[in-house]
Amino acid sequence: MFLNNLRAGPPAGDDFWYTRLETGAPTLSGAHVSTDTAMRLSTVFKCIKVIAETIGMVPLHLYRSEGDRRRRVTDHPLHRLLATRPNAWQTPMQFRTMMEAHRSLRGNGYARIYSDASGEPTDIIPIHPDRVTPELTADGTPRYRITNAQGLWEATLLPGEILHLCGLSLDGYVGLNPIAFQREAVGSAIAARDYGSRFWNNDARPPFWVKFPGQLKDAEARSNIRTEWQEMYGGSNRGKPAILDRGMEIHELGLSNEDSQWIDARKYSDVDICGLFRIPPHKIGILDRATWGNIEHQNIEFVTDCILPLTVSWEQTIARDAIVDEALFVEHVLEILLRGDTTTRFNAYGKAIQDGWMTRNEARRLENREPLPGLDEPLQPLNMTTAGASALAQPARPPARPTVPSPGRAATLLAANAARVARKEAGLIAAAVKAARPLAEAFADHAGFVATVMAVSAEAAAAYTAATIARAESLLAADPAFTTQQWVDTQTAALLQLES
Repeated sequence: MFLNNLRAGPPAGDDFWYTRLETGAPTLSGAHVSTDTAMRLSTVFKCIKVIAETIGMVPLHLYRSEGDRRRRVTDHPLHRLLATRPNAWQTPMQFRTMMEAHRSLRGNGYARIYSDASGEPTDIIPIHPDRVTPELTADGTPRYRITNAQGLWEATLLPGEILHLCGLSLDGYVGLNPIAFQREAVGSAIAARDYGSRFWNNDARPPFWVKFPGQLKDAEARSNIRTEWQEMYGGSNRGKPAILDRGMEIHELGLSNEDSQWIDARKYSDVDICGLFRIPPHKIGILDRATWGNIEHQNIEFVTDCILPLTVSWEQTIARDAIVDEALFVEHVLEILLRGDTTTRFNAYGKAIQDGWMTRNEARRLENREPLPGLDEPLQPLNMTTAGASALAQPARPPARPTVPSPGRAATLLAANAARVARKEAGLIAAAVKAARPLAEAFADHAGFVATVMAVSAEAAAAYTAATIARAESLLAADPAFTTQQWVDTQTAALLQLES
């Protein structure tokens, strides 16, 4: 893993293939562009912040490959570095946010890996990219010259001793500095910003002008009119109507075409810089083209087009530089960035559980809930079998016979249907009494209901309905306050007799 024969430092006469790009020279717009001046531009700062903090907050887990399965590993030193403490003073989010900010802004992110005697990593210390000079040895192996804060040579690190996050590269060794290669685009944005700042700072153009029909005799007269105006309509008197005399006229200064083009140029520069970092403009507050209909898809594009390539780079870089055991690998949990609203998430969980590829406890863990006993087994719909199952793999089964309800079950179902009819009759009687409505009218459609529920002929149902109306009229004449339960008990028995 370590190339100890190169630890002595760079030999004399080596050709250093890497040369830093000077990023402080003026651009065609006149603005001086460097990584520091670019970060003072709000659009660049916000883009870097969105990317770095997103990478920093996404969970990064360590797994062990076991055939066609994988198992999450929490007892390995690398797990502690990624999930708990990469070094003595940084949290995992602080470390990964800083590293990604270096890579996104300068094209490269570096961190020194300290290992114990067994070769397992114990600490990962970030190094500012300006203090690292990559070199190539005679056999094409990269090495990294590290300098201290004073610019003096400190050490030469070899592959396995340094974590090197590389951005877009043309040689396969060093990432391109996006600010340096897009100096003109960033410089135009800086120049437009500075123009607006100078305009408002100098206040070179007043908001209005006053026309005097005559000629003021001297500068003192002009000063007197200006002072008088300020006293009468400035400060606490602002907003009061102006009274003009001596034929004076007031004219407001509007926004010129030149100023309008300046505003458009600012917007274009902001969107152009967003494209440089593959950031959807709405992520940094540019909502001109964001709608309720497309904002969700723009968020998905942010994950798939901007964040996903960076996380893949992180995973492969860690595997190359920090993992000795080839069975181990790391993976980001990007699902945290694609979580929808509560209804959408729960519907997705429900479908996944019903289809059998997610357990109920797995869904609970995604919602940060404790697992419950008995919910670790996947569900399998009754109308599905194991994929690829053949007749030879399944035990022979006798052909299924049609299910016939047992006599006891049939009697139970029949009694339940009879009670259902009787309850409806009690409701019809009560409603007819309350509305002073004839029972024959209330029971007009009852015969069809009885025939359907009790599975009897239409003639038998009609005869039963006529007898029921007569019985109800007799009971109401004798005792208008009869109870529903009495009716249900009596009529249930009558209905069962009708069926037999």
